[in-house]
Order: sequence, then structure tokens, then C-alpha cells
Amino acid sequence: MAMEHGYFGTMLFMADDGSGDEGSGDDGYWEAELSIAAAKEPLTILINAPGSGPDAAQVAFCQQVLADPDALFDKCWPIFEPDFEQWTGTVFSGNWQDDFELMSIEIPRHADTSEEWAVGYYVDAANHYFTARFIDGKPCYNEIDG
Repeated sequence: MAMEHGYFGTMLFMADDGSGDEGSGDDGYWEAELSIAAAKEPLTILINAPGSGPDAAQVAFCQQVLADPDALFDKCWPIFEPDFEQWTGTVFSGNWQDDFELMSIEIPRHADTSEEWAVGYYVDAANHYFTARFIDGKPCYNEIDG
């Protein structure tokens, strides 16, 4: 199921079973893309919301985290730091945009930061994606894949 949204634009609903059907209306998430100046490519936005769509708090959450990409990266860095040198073989330059490319944001249901949410970056020197997973508003672990 697709929907046009005033902020997120075209969104596609993904039911937990992967069918794209709304089902019960609560089991799934929306996918959208947003372009921002700090990212080379459009960001993938995953919104944990029912089939009726994201709520106003989720829009505000996305706007807030994307308004300051430097502050967003600073929140992620503590969880990335232990893996960065190991995976890249280099020392962090101090400028995140030299080494990381912002790729995705996962917005928690109702923008409740006590729930899990995530921020994903591509690290070219590692040829992998680093995804900071937040729980209770704090970065808890880094998922590395690619």
C-alpha cells in the first residue's frame, strides 16, 4: 500500500509479513525517502507506524534529528568509535563527512525514544554500513553489515 504524505512524500507500507498489505493496521512500517543537504543520496526513512500512517510526533522527530546532522553523528560516534579503526584500518579524521555517509533513519513508534530507533551510515573505507541502534535514547550497539 502506498500513501502520499505532506512531509515524507511517497511512502510504501510494509506489513510485518512483508506483503505490503495493511493487515491489522498496526504490524508494520512505512518506507520513504528524503533528501537533505548533508547527504549525497536521498535518505531511507523507516517509520514504525500503523497502516494509517505516521503521526505528528514522528514528523517532528525526523525534522529534529535531520535539522542538525552533526549533532546526530555526535550521538552515534560513541558506539561507532570502537569499530571504526578496526574496520577501516585508519584513524578517524574528526570530520564525520570525510568518513561516513548518512544513509537512513528509523523512527520509533509515536517518536517514543524509549523504544528502539536507529541511524545508518555507509563507511566507504570499511565497505560496510554502520548502524547505531538507540534504546532509551542512548546508543546501545552498532550493527555492521555490507
